[in-house]
Amino acid sequence: MVRDGERTPVTREELYERLRAFLRERRPDLDGKIEPDTQLWQDGYLDSFGLIEVIALLEELTGHPVEVGAEDLPSFFTMEGMFQRFVAQDSAAR
Repeated sequence: MVRDGERTPVTREELYERLRAFLRERRPDLDGKIEPDTQLWQDGYLDSFGLIEVIALLEELTGHPVEVGAEDLPSFFTMEGMFQRFVAQDSAAR
């Protein structure tokens, strides 16, 4: 994420806020509370088309391409899974 012209890591709460906004926009018919451990696929917030959009959002927030393999798909089940796999793990590697 870029703040004041500098790239800084997205925080957990920033990621959750942006994902919640995205998911509510995509599925305004679902009015449940979206928690970090909400099962996004099972509860209908995400589908295969939404996954592509979420990857683009993650790339925007992290500032780099997000490479996804079959082993990464469970990371998209929850917001916390996405944070752990694509933000926290990435920050630890830097």
